[in-house]
Amino acid sequence: MYRTVLFIPSANARAVAKAPSLKADALIFDLEDAVGAPEREVALENLRGVLSQDFAAAHVLVRIHPGSLNAIHKALAGSKLDGLVVPKVNGTEDLRAVMMAWPKIPVWAMIETAEGVANLWEIAGMPLAGLIAGPNDLRKSLRTRPLPQRADIAYALSQIVVHARAHNLVALDGVYNAFRDAEGFRAECEHGRALGFDGKTLIHPGQIAPCHAAFSPSDAEIAWAQAVVAAFADTGAGVVAVNGEMVERLHLAQAQALLDAS
Repeated sequence: MYRTVLFIPSANARAVAKAPSLKADALIFDLEDAVGAPEREVALENLRGVLSQDFAAAHVLVRIHPGSLNAIHKALAGSKLDGLVVPKVNGTEDLRAVMMAWPKIPVWAMIETAEGVANLWEIAGMPLAGLIAGPNDLRKSLRTRPLPQRADIAYALSQIVVHARAHNLVALDGVYNAFRDAEGFRAECEHGRALGFDGKTLIHPGQIAPCHAAFSPSDAEIAWAQAVVAAFADTGAGVVAVNGEMVERLHLAQAQALLDAS
């Protein structure tokens, strides 16, 4: 599962040292936006050292800097990675060089531009692991102003989910910058889950627990799922009544997925 996916700035030695103990579902060591040009060599050295350790997180990924592919490939040769994240993917050509350099490592595409949204069908048709929304850059590219419930970028976010589902990919919502705004963060997590995202990328360890809770089934959802599974257990009917509402076998599949995720 990828409910909680925390970015780690690879040039920050303290953050990198703490990373193995963090209990997010996944970590993304960042070699792009969080690393200035003078810091790249230090960031690669930090990353090379930490990747030899064991992690509490189930998945460890690296967001690459497309302009430094050769240096990154050399520095990470032999390292165990669960995926590579390619930023600002505008089209399939932005992915091919990475896939050729690392043919055995799953690749994720970040959708952060108007061009990337417009080309999602071709992008999502590549052999990817998932799509990741980049709200900050999307706003810059689309020239929008932030609106409640992210109405200014809701279309782009929904398109990311639609194309991820059409190609059986993981879909991750983007970061929430105000990491001390607990209520705003909780609301955005709920909004992302309502849109259909599997999880959310994070910028601070304090966001892990509330995000994990938001993208996990609630007690009420689990109770509903158990009731649906029980109602269909002894019947071949296509429709049954559960708690005063009619449910179909498509709801049975949804219920089983909820229980599997709990």
